[in-house]
Amino acid sequence: MKHFISMSIFAGLLIGIAGLVFLHVGGLGGAVLFAFGLMSVTLSKSLLFTGKAGYLPYKESLQLLPMVIGNAVGCLITAYIAYYTRNEGFLTTLDTIMAAREAASWHMLLATSVGTGVIVTLALYGTRNGNYLPLLYGVPVFIMCGLPHCIADAFYYWVAILNGDFGLWMVFAWFWSVVGNYIGCNLPRWFMGKEFQA
Repeated sequence: MKHFISMSIFAGLLIGIAGLVFLHVGGLGGAVLFAFGLMSVTLSKSLLFTGKAGYLPYKESLQLLPMVIGNAVGCLITAYIAYYTRNEGFLTTLDTIMAAREAASWHMLLATSVGTGVIVTLALYGTRNGNYLPLLYGVPVFIMCGLPHCIADAFYYWVAILNGDFGLWMVFAWFWSVVGNYIGCNLPRWFMGKEFQA
């Protein structure tokens, strides 16, 4: 259990680092560098919600709840680091992300988060077969399309909160991104059936 908790927190911390890079660099360059986070999760075999949701046997799905909470805690750790690296560009990018999430309806967040889940599962499907290119391309794809990743969003919300900007809408937006990511993560195996190698 201790290993499960520590590896869940570690995965969140790694995605938080990716989010930190994106806030500082922004654009396509930041989206490409964000891939470092997911690559690090894969290499360290840490427990990322979106990395496991499409692969865990359904009877083990309850593990995802403490995992996503652990991921969020890891993001909080990195958010404290990010707080002390803020600059004007960083805050502008953060404000853009926050404005987009706040303006989105629940069904928009749900639908767009499904897209992220599909991309992440297929990107990791590639790494399981020794091919990291889908991961390198997949991460910038969902970021440049503005599709929410629930763990990255947890990091952005924590940074905003530490910066004094909390809104109850964040809780609801995060919930729908978690649900949408879960659905999307499972679509590849639902569609591929026996062809899907977990």
